[in-house]
Amino acid sequence: MRQFALSEAASSHAFDDSLNWYAILEGADPGYDTLQLIYASIPSPEWLSIYQGGPYTELVKVSPVLLKLDQPDSWIRHWRTDFPGLAGSLLGSEQDLAGVGHHLRTLVSVRVREGADAMFRFHDAWIMSAMYPELSVAERAKLHGPITKWLWLLDDKAVLGEVGIKHSSDIEQLEDGWLHLDNVKLDAIRQGLAAKRNWKDTHA
Repeated sequence: MRQFALSEAASSHAFDDSLNWYAILEGADPGYDTLQLIYASIPSPEWLSIYQGGPYTELVKVSPVLLKLDQPDSWIRHWRTDFPGLAGSLLGSEQDLAGVGHHLRTLVSVRVREGADAMFRFHDAWIMSAMYPELSVAERAKLHGPITKWLWLLDDKAVLGEVGIKHSSDIEQLEDGWLHLDNVKLDAIRQGLAAKRNWKDTHA
């Protein structure tokens, strides 16, 4: 992973113009109306609900939202100013909105200890940046899938997942629940959530 100042992430040279850029945003935060924020910022937004069309369709009203961005640098500045507490991250991919959304749906459900299924907050930058170092190379390749760059915004810094990962040929055949969260990953997630709580306490 690579870390750099958020001011660098918000500059145009931080984003590869050859990629399509997206924001994946929390849809269940009681303090924010995500779709209202989107439509107040972008006149004709392109977006989709991650839970739509899958086994979680009945929860679509609280689904994470995948939003196409024409100007990701401007979006970061807007995000930090107007809704900094809304969980989310930025994604760069060669694929279109539907292709990225299809891949992200494979991350909605994960396996935890004893083989139980659980819903996973893959869109939360604090969780993902904390867990990412504990993934194997193969798991990282599957996690990225068609996503070339995954950017996590944490307070005044940005964390970039590895780029140039060799994607396996069976990425598109990933099934829901392919990711298994063992004790090491769960401990990392807890640390990420603790860091998020501390950040929120100091920015209340």
